[in-house]
Amino acid sequence: MFNTPGISAVSLGSALLLATSAFGEDGSVRYFAGIGMANIKAGEYVYSGDYKVSQLDWESKGVKTGSIGAEVDIGYAWKLKGRVDVGLEGDGFMEDRDWLDTSYSGWTHQSLHPDTELDRYINVLLEAERALVDTGATRLGVGGGIGYTNVKWTARGGSYIYSDVTLHDTVGNFADGEKGITYEQRIPTLFLSANAEQRIGALTLSGVVRGGAAISYKGVDDHWMRDLRFTDTMDLAPMMGATVTADYQVLPSAAIYLGGDFQKIFKTRGDAEVRDTVTGASAGFDDGAASDYQSVMVTAGVKGTF
Repeated sequence: MFNTPGISAVSLGSALLLATSAFGEDGSVRYFAGIGMANIKAGEYVYSGDYKVSQLDWESKGVKTGSIGAEVDIGYAWKLKGRVDVGLEGDGFMEDRDWLDTSYSGWTHQSLHPDTELDRYINVLLEAERALVDTGATRLGVGGGIGYTNVKWTARGGSYIYSDVTLHDTVGNFADGEKGITYEQRIPTLFLSANAEQRIGALTLSGVVRGGAAISYKGVDDHWMRDLRFTDTMDLAPMMGATVTADYQVLPSAAIYLGGDFQKIFKTRGDAEVRDTVTGASAGFDDGAASDYQSVMVTAGVKGTF
């Protein structure tokens, strides 16, 4: 079940629509609303120097999503665009592996968590674009903007294979429903973009490619059974994204659309801090962490103009 941040994101999107209407006295405000499905995955890594100690792979497939957004022409060939995507329902899976014996190339510890819930998925994009070519049927432009993605999972129960005395000698299961690990990624981004749009009768094809970086990229991991919180702060992380959309005009001021969206934050190292949530004791590890992220989403919905 998704919680209040998802509701806040919908409120933000509603505010976006209201704000853009202030520019739209000439009827140039366009808005959309849709539903879709997304595949989302994130990687969490622990390092000691260049040696990888641990890796946790978090993934959700077929996440139900809702999207709203708007764009407005503000003159001088400039356009402002905004979009909010929110996860509505989704499960997941997490695999946790450790490499605690440098003399052995394979993992020494593994746990699998099929009872993993996607607690939150929010994606926000705000972009300004300027047309370089605009013939009415063809538009080519460049721009830039900011984004923010927040994704969070909780893993419960599951099975484990540990190496206590000899390799893989301890096998067992966690109690069903027992809260094991919660992991959250917070990803603010800055990007430049290239945009293209082509109208062919009632059909409009459009696409945008984004490239930039995640800044102040953080991962927060709570190990509930050990009363430990790990906070990872990444270095500047390269990002890329793309959106493609096909619209079909069904009324003078209404269209239906089908769209796809891709976002990737490349694996980047950073610093880690671990804190005992009971005693408050903490320690830091320079360059002791890494993270990455990827999402693919398909949506369908309606567009309108006012």
